[in-house]
Amino acid sequence: MQHRQRALRLAAVVAAGGLVISACGSSTKSASTTTAASGSSTTTGSATTAGTGSTTVPQPAGTTGSAASETIGVTSSTITIGQIATVTGPVPGLFKNAEDSMDAFVAYQNSIGGVDGRQLKLDFKDDGLSCTTYTNAINGLAQTTFAIAGTFSVVDSCGQKTLDANPDFPDIQAYLFSPQLYTTRNALSPSPQPPGYSTTGAIWIKNKFPNDITHTAALYSQTSKSSFDSLSSAFKAEGYDYVYTRGLGLTETNFTADVLRMKNDGVKIVDLQSTDVQDVVDFLQESAQQGFHPDAVLSAPAYDATFFKLLGNTPASNAYMPLLFPMYLGEDRASNPELNTYLTWLDKVHPGDTANIYGITAWESGVLLVQALQAAGGSPNRDALINQINKTTTFDANGLVPPTNPAAKQGATCIVMVGVSGDKFVRIDPATKGFECNGYYNHITQAQASA
Repeated sequence: MQHRQRALRLAAVVAAGGLVISACGSSTKSASTTTAASGSSTTTGSATTAGTGSTTVPQPAGTTGSAASETIGVTSSTITIGQIATVTGPVPGLFKNAEDSMDAFVAYQNSIGGVDGRQLKLDFKDDGLSCTTYTNAINGLAQTTFAIAGTFSVVDSCGQKTLDANPDFPDIQAYLFSPQLYTTRNALSPSPQPPGYSTTGAIWIKNKFPNDITHTAALYSQTSKSSFDSLSSAFKAEGYDYVYTRGLGLTETNFTADVLRMKNDGVKIVDLQSTDVQDVVDFLQESAQQGFHPDAVLSAPAYDATFFKLLGNTPASNAYMPLLFPMYLGEDRASNPELNTYLTWLDKVHPGDTANIYGITAWESGVLLVQALQAAGGSPNRDALINQINKTTTFDANGLVPPTNPAAKQGATCIVMVGVSGDKFVRIDPATKGFECNGYYNHITQAQASA
């Protein structure tokens, strides 16, 4: 149970972007997988062996716009892209869906002709949650691939020196974890989330329960304190008053004391947005046992394929999930063509795989790469790709997600408010399709996020 709790809570913390890990010096081998034009994956062996302590950074492969930099990873018929994600290590399989989803994107894109007549090839590296392995992986990819797309790793800061040394090497990450990367020209993302958070969910709940917001409580993972600070700052900006908060240890499973404290304090809204699905289930079950019935329990991580199996017969009609994505478990596929394409190809390439936010943001990265390449025109050029993304002010991955601003590294402010009816997730607002966009992005400083 303790190991499971650690894995679940770490995954939730990572999803919220609040975990900073210093893993340099650990010894892990980096598995290298190459996806050919067909989209199938074959293991080619370890491209780089970590654990040597080496963090040598290569010199730039070519000056900006040079012939050398234009042709790395490109042939007359193929474009090779790289990806790094954490698949092995302390939490096995943590971001496997990011790898699988990028694999599926490559297969899909190749099925419709690739990019300007060239087929995509994917060279995947597993960092094992090791800074050294990540550094070695990105060093190698900078010399052999045209660009990186779909990376999902909490140790992405370990690639900073490589990106600085190779300023024409595009790194389109599914998610930028390191705050320092937000000022790096070639560190890019389709769904940026700088310190702060959207207020749309806070406004929605406030409009529904206007008298409750001064009686708010929160539980959050201690390792995601910065994530909680970002989220709660958006709620506080809308007048919410947190009368009780507590950070959770990695192995905690009992919240009865918290429930009784909240019940005694007259809490009406409970913020569990910086926890994991198991925490939400445990809280709902223990609340029911203690006769505590807050008007709203907020947690996007509760939107999970395991939620109802874990919940059992406990009612959850007061659970609200403000998602920054469509209902990617399948409820929205009929009204969102790009989501349907993603889910179709994920199942085709990796049958039985369940979508999650790691995978959907990896798919977005592929879409951004292709759209920017096509917009830049002509032969693939690294610097032209970076320039194109850095002037892309509106991006929604063909309607898959709410609009973001990759150029300004500004995240989405729109949401889908999801609720529970019986044993099903249901759309509340907007009722049928699209996104609710009546809020704004509440920016905070990095110092505030790290306090």
